[in-house]
Amino acid sequence: MTVLGGGLWGTVLAQHLSRGGSQPVTLWEFFPEAASGLARSRRHPHIPGFRLHENVAVTHELGAAVRDADVLIFVLPSGVVRATARAAAKQLRKRPVVVNASKGLEAGSLKTMGEVLGEELRSARAVYTLTGPSFAREVARGVPTKLLLGGPAGPAAERVRRLFDGGVLSVSFVRDRKGIELGGSLKNVLAIGAGILDGLGAGANTKAALIVQGLQEMGRLAESCGGRAETLVGLAGLGDLIATGTSSESRNRAFGEKVGAGMTPRRALKEIPTVVEGVEAAHGAAGLARRYRVKAPLLTAVWQVVHQGRQPRMLLKSMGF
Repeated sequence: MTVLGGGLWGTVLAQHLSRGGSQPVTLWEFFPEAASGLARSRRHPHIPGFRLHENVAVTHELGAAVRDADVLIFVLPSGVVRATARAAAKQLRKRPVVVNASKGLEAGSLKTMGEVLGEELRSARAVYTLTGPSFAREVARGVPTKLLLGGPAGPAAERVRRLFDGGVLSVSFVRDRKGIELGGSLKNVLAIGAGILDGLGAGANTKAALIVQGLQEMGRLAESCGGRAETLVGLAGLGDLIATGTSSESRNRAFGEKVGAGMTPRRALKEIPTVVEGVEAAHGAAGLARRYRVKAPLLTAVWQVVHQGRQPRMLLKSMGF
C-alpha cells in the first residue's frame, strides 16, 4: 500500500499502517529534499520524538510509489490532490482501492476531495474517505483516536476499515461519504472563526455559541449538497470542530487567533509552518452557501474576514452580537 503525502498526518498514517514493521508501506513525498531527509533520518521535523519504522519505504518517485499499489491513501493539501491523482492514474498497473485522508474543497468546482479522486482515478475499485478529529502529533504519541471511514458499503469497506482500525485508532464505517467530507472541510473554516474569537479575547461562552451555530450551518450545507445533517453531529462534524476549534494543536485555530489579534491574514499564514486548510476551504464554504442559497452567516463572515479584508469583530455580528 502507498501513502501519498509526507506531511505530519501522512507520515503518522504510514507508520500506523506498517503496524510496527509487520507489513510494508511506501510513503511518497513530493519534495525531493524532504523525501531524502526523511528516508535518511527516519525523523519528521515537526513531530518530536518520532522515528519512522524501517519497513516504511520513502520515495520521491511517483511512478515507483503507485505502480503496483493495491491501496492508495491520499494525504495531501487539497490544492494538489487533482494534479497528483491525474499523474498517478497514468502510472497504475492495478485497480487500487483509493482512500482520501485530505480535508478541503477544490477551488472553483467546490468538489470534495473524494469527488476529485473519483473523477481522476476512474479505474479505482472504490473511493473511501477517512476523517475525524485526528491531530497527527497526538496519534504519534499514542493518544486514542476515533475516526470515520465513509464510502460504498460491502466487503471492500470492511477490509479498508480493518486496515486502519487497531492500536490507537478506532475506525467506524458510515455510508455518508459526502457528509463526512463536508464536515472535515467546513470545520476548518469554523476553527479559524474560533481562533478569531480567541484573538478578540472572547471567552468560552462565545465559543460555545460559535460551535452550535457552526454545526447548524454545516448541517444545512451538507443536506443541500447531498449529505445528511445528522452525520455532522458525529465525529466528522461536531467532534472535529471541538478539537480544531479549541486545541493549541490546531493550525486553523492558531491562524484565526493571530488574525483576531490584529495580524493580517497574509502575515499570519507566514507564521504557520504547515498548510492551513481552512483558508482555502473558506472560499468553498462561502461558494457553496451562494450556490445552494443556504443561510450560513458565520461561515460567510470567516470568508469575508480572511479574504475580503473585513474586520474580525464582524464575526460577532454574524453570531447576533
